[in-house]
Amino acid sequence: MLIIVAFLLALWLEYVRRQRNEVLAVEYKYRFFALRDELREYAMENPEVARNWVFQYLDSTMAKTIKALPTISIWYILGLWLTHRNDNRIERARKSLEREYLKSKNQKIKEVEEKCIEALSAFMLSRHILLVVVSVSALVLPAAITAAIREVKKRSLELVVESPETSTLHMFAPATS
Repeated sequence: MLIIVAFLLALWLEYVRRQRNEVLAVEYKYRFFALRDELREYAMENPEVARNWVFQYLDSTMAKTIKALPTISIWYILGLWLTHRNDNRIERARKSLEREYLKSKNQKIKEVEEKCIEALSAFMLSRHILLVVVSVSALVLPAAITAAIREVKKRSLELVVESPETSTLHMFAPATS
């Protein structure tokens, strides 16, 4: 009897966890919709922005990320990192994007991308309590280790807005050698 109760309790906990993740995904989809609306409003106020590949990249990437949000997890990001850690195409596209972000006309777009990365970070913290533990433990670690953890976390979240599975950067960034 105890085994049956434990099994039913485990099923119930799994059901609650899945429901919580679905609610989180919906909540963060609306955050991304608001960010996408902010980006599009900027493009409506400045029509030349809408023809800019940086705008087109971020707008389509946000749509792709919104669609993929329910599947994005720490394991998904780890898979992206393992798959694309040595991908020179992504690195070249990222460098093109960084050059474009240095231009004053793209500062608002860069700001929206940073907000997207912050929203992804908040989503991951909400979805995975382990990240909270790692982040808190990073406060008591030596500064070099803390900086390394922050850089890995930042780069992992950037990869979500750069990798072909969740981004369109590779489609819009000009080919550079």
